[in-house]
Amino acid sequence: MKLSLLVSLVILSISCLAQEKTPQKLIAAWEKSWNTYDLDEVGRLFVNDSSVTYFSSERAGLIHGIDSLLKHHRSFGFIPGGKSSANRLWLTGTRYLPSAVTATWHFQRPDGPEQRGPVTFILKSVPGGKRIAHAHFSNDPKGR
Repeated sequence: MKLSLLVSLVILSISCLAQEKTPQKLIAAWEKSWNTYDLDEVGRLFVNDSSVTYFSSERAGLIHGIDSLLKHHRSFGFIPGGKSSANRLWLTGTRYLPSAVTATWHFQRPDGPEQRGPVTFILKSVPGGKRIAHAHFSNDPKGR
């Protein structure tokens, strides 16, 4: 009986480690959430409390707390479960550090010019891996 319980705990531990969100998996999931406009995924990727912060390239000031962050994403058309969209977001020059990720974001609407700029994600360790504790987006100057 004790051996059976021990084996079950080891299997459960290995299973949890296999599902752990590494910085690479976390950022890939964030990128997917933007391309599917999935509000639920945003809630799973960011620290889910009042401590999360976010500087948007689309509005002035600091967004503080998960409720404000979700409201901000709703303003872009994010919905629970996501939706199909012809818009496309991707990252280039991504650099992974243990607690931060830097990259250049690119955003393209089918009928508009490509937008881009630098982004920094600050990551926090939580049970199961990492979550985004802070994100800071900026726009490249026009013409670059």
